[in-house]
Amino acid sequence: MTSNHATFKLGDTVYKKRGAQWKGHIVGFYSTTLTPEGYCVESSSEVGSVQIYPAAALALEIESQPKQIAE
Repeated sequence: MTSNHATFKLGDTVYKKRGAQWKGHIVGFYSTTLTPEGYCVESSSEVGSVQIYPAAALALEIESQPKQIAE
């Protein structure tokens, strides 16, 4: 079995792009006929609560980088 899960990796922090808010980290993968690339996301605020989403519904959370001060 080959993996089609290239968008995110285990441990990545992601959020749901539209609709009800959901933010958490990738804890697993799934695949169906209609959803060839799906992810299991454990909530950041409700530990142990997991939702599944297709890759297209999620975006990677980019932590802000400290700004460089020009000298």
